Amino acid sequence: MSVSPTDLILVIDLGSSSVRASAYRTDAERLEGASASRPAHQAADGTFDPHELTQLTEEVVGDCLALVRRRPHEFRFIGVAWTSFAMSLLGVDSVGQPVTPVYTYADSRSGPYADALRRELEAEGLLSDTCRRTGTPVHTAYAPPQLLRLAAEEPDRLAQVACWQTIASHLLGRWQGRARAPISSSEVGWTGLLDRGALAWDELLLEKIGIDPAHLPAVNDYANSSAGLIEPWATRWSELGRTPFFLAVGDGAGANLGSGCADNRRIALTIGTTGAMRVVIPAGTEGSIAAVAQTQAPEVPDGLWSYPIDSKRWLVGGSLTDGGSLYSWLHEILAVEDENDLLAEAARLKPDGHGLTILPFLRSERAPGWATNASLTISGMTPATTPVHIQRAALEAVAFRFRLIFDRLRPHLAPGSEIVASGGALQENALWRQILADVLQTPVRFVDVDEATSRGAAILALQALGLPQPPPPPTVHSAIPNPEAGPLYGRALARQEELYRQVIGSSQARTN
Repeated sequence: MSVSPTDLILVIDLGSSSVRASAYRTDAERLEGASASRPAHQAADGTFDPHELTQLTEEVVGDCLALVRRRPHEFRFIGVAWTSFAMSLLGVDSVGQPVTPVYTYADSRSGPYADALRRELEAEGLLSDTCRRTGTPVHTAYAPPQLLRLAAEEPDRLAQVACWQTIASHLLGRWQGRARAPISSSEVGWTGLLDRGALAWDELLLEKIGIDPAHLPAVNDYANSSAGLIEPWATRWSELGRTPFFLAVGDGAGANLGSGCADNRRIALTIGTTGAMRVVIPAGTEGSIAAVAQTQAPEVPDGLWSYPIDSKRWLVGGSLTDGGSLYSWLHEILAVEDENDLLAEAARLKPDGHGLTILPFLRSERAPGWATNASLTISGMTPATTPVHIQRAALEAVAFRFRLIFDRLRPHLAPGSEIVASGGALQENALWRQILADVLQTPVRFVDVDEATSRGAAILALQALGLPQPPPPPTVHSAIPNPEAGPLYGRALARQEELYRQVIGSSQARTN
């Protein structure tokens, strides 16, 4: 495909805190002044209103296109790419209208159902195989327990569902006049209902939770595009009328590729509202114990997950429910007036120099323990404890959870691999970057990339179109580990793990 300087990729980024639309050039750089965003509201139960997300998305797409139209040159859109928070799942009726909220990773009401399903699978000797097959644990962050809760507590609502969609596939179907649109294998992977070997819905698990496969759409590679809009969008967005719309991928896949972490030589560490550490495993990678045939999925390390990006690449890693969200919550609770002063004072403390041990689970735990009953715990407070102590201890506590993920990823990594950090919570927080380097005892490179997730979606569109790939973004900050901090943080991590055992107990969902 030949391209010109006026060719663009439209990227829609459905995030848990905001919805964005941006125009990207074919070098995967955003067109200046051609981005729009709206804040999104997530309910206390972790769900979203699909009608609100629909309105926000259509507004930002319209605003982005309006900004492009004001440019002095006439541009051509050659692709539309998506990323979406993972997971997202909603039920629609026979004509494609939503009849449920958008269920997400943060809907923790299904804890008892996750525990019951886990016990049932374990009693039948199916738990380990189910988790190996799907690449995910049985946990409230995934669809199976949430669908069991819906069947038990809201059967009338469940009975209205003719098809399950993600929010992205629902929007695609709405704009193209389809009651049900396909879902990418990437997004299906994030639901916990993917058979990784077949890249299809997992039939055995569907039977176990009572979901009829007829109520599920086709599973396709993200690159399987479709074109053509119905009214009123054909008129509103006339420049997209013949543009191929690719299927959405999970936001983690976008963040990895957008930050230049496209294989197992670079590990992506992202902290935004949540947190994650992920590595891309190309199928058939030589020299790695994770090497697999093209049709096979990599083994999943204990306590982590594996999702496809497409039929040839896999994402392996772990996610934290609370990253920047914990930092923001503490600022509100501690009534911090000057963030910079607080961080400067925290930086003057020695590693683990506060006497506190924190379990940083404001909204339950995901990797690596997946405890459905986890909550925020602070141990060791005395009359001498200050907000500075709590803030520093919280940053370290999150870093310890990343260390547990990193240790599990090591067998999948190429020799000499490096950690590449991105995300708004780290951009202006040099202290947190240094703490991560000291805890991981590995240099942490912070890359200069604006919106890594949406940039990754643009790169995926370029790949699907057969266009050249851009180089990785440049490193702007490097945090080099202090060897003397390693033993101090090692003891602090052991203390956190002991507190975990005392408060939460043995891991509930660790199955691999």
